[in-house]
Amino acid sequence: MNVEVLTPADHRRTKTVEMDPKKLKELTKNDLLENEVWEYWMADNIEYVGASDRTDIIDDSNVTYIVVTDFVFKNRSRHIGFSTPQEGGDLEQVQPVILTAKGQVELYKENDWTEDEKNLALAKLGNDSLSIFPIAYTTRVKWNREYFKGIITDFNEGK
Repeated sequence: MNVEVLTPADHRRTKTVEMDPKKLKELTKNDLLENEVWEYWMADNIEYVGASDRTDIIDDSNVTYIVVTDFVFKNRSRHIGFSTPQEGGDLEQVQPVILTAKGQVELYKENDWTEDEKNLALAKLGNDSLSIFPIAYTTRVKWNREYFKGIITDFNEGK
C-alpha cells in the first residue's frame, strides 16, 4: 500500500512510503528493532500494522501508532514489546504488549482476566507475578517531545 506522508523538512512536499501490511499478531522483535514506529489500523476485524518512517510522534488523532517499548520487570529483567502512546496514558489506551519467544503477551484486555489467562501469560513471560510486577515501561520513541512511560502494577492495572 502506498501512503502519502509529509516530510519533516518541508511540509509542502510529500513522499511516498511503501507500507507492507502485516497482521499485528505477527509483529516480531526484529520488526520492532528494524522500525521503531508502526501505523495501526483495522480491516475486516483484523488488526494490521505497517512500518512508518516516523522517528517521533506528535499527537495525531487521525493515525494510531504503535512504538517499540522497553519493559523492566520487578526482578530487573529487561524485555521488548510495543505500546500505543496516547493522551491520558491509562492502560486501556496504551495497550502494552511484551514480545516473548512463546508469543505476544498483552498486559491489558477489555474483560477481567481469568486465573487460566493469567497463568498462560505468566508462563509466556517465564516467571511468577511476584517477580514480574510492577513492570516499568518506557518508549524508545518520543511522543509529543517526551518519552512515554508508566508502571504496570498487575494485569489490567497501572499508573
